[in-house]
Amino acid sequence: ESGTETTKTEIKIGGKVGYSLGSLTSNTENIFTDNYESISGIDFGLTFEFKLTALISMQTELNYTHRGGERNGLQPVTANDLSNSLNSFYSFIGIPLITNANPLYATFDSESDLQYLEVPALIKFGWGENLRFSAAIGPYVGILLNAEDSELGLDLKDGFQSSDFGLALGLGYKFQVGDNIKLFVEYDGQTGFTDVFEENSGEAIRNARGSINIGALFNL
Repeated sequence: ESGTETTKTEIKIGGKVGYSLGSLTSNTENIFTDNYESISGIDFGLTFEFKLTALISMQTELNYTHRGGERNGLQPVTANDLSNSLNSFYSFIGIPLITNANPLYATFDSESDLQYLEVPALIKFGWGENLRFSAAIGPYVGILLNAEDSELGLDLKDGFQSSDFGLALGLGYKFQVGDNIKLFVEYDGQTGFTDVFEENSGEAIRNARGSINIGALFNL
């Protein structure tokens, strides 16, 4: 970008909305992540960009995001999902104690819909002037706002970690539409590093998400 535009656009603020697909993943194959499918949601947020050079910017965001996964049919029910009294009753009638290593299986539909307030801190590289391509990378932290099973009508928040941490990546295009306004289209994806469950099954289960967003940036 020209030197004049660099002076005008040191700081940009904007908003975005997007369609996302969230999933629950594990580094190893195990019964607790088998057959999980992605769930979709509408994400939105604010974005703040601080231009350092013609090539490099710093960007932070405040986003409301959907994550989680759904699973239908035969699936394990762990000790974490059963009340102590029910587990004790099974033991009383001779059924082996239900544990994460010895889960109960049942056929039902479940959907873990996890909603986070997410703050990424990104370094962004950009090329071009009126049509500008960019790539971004950096860490993010997410605060769990709500967790529910929309199929079973259950509040799941107590069973999940209150925060999530991971790596965010992004690719995008900006289009100049006025002296102080740019529109953008971007893809961003996140992969979590932390186990999402408060008490896990012995296998770390992590969040993953990808979304397509549109938005606008305004020069300050």
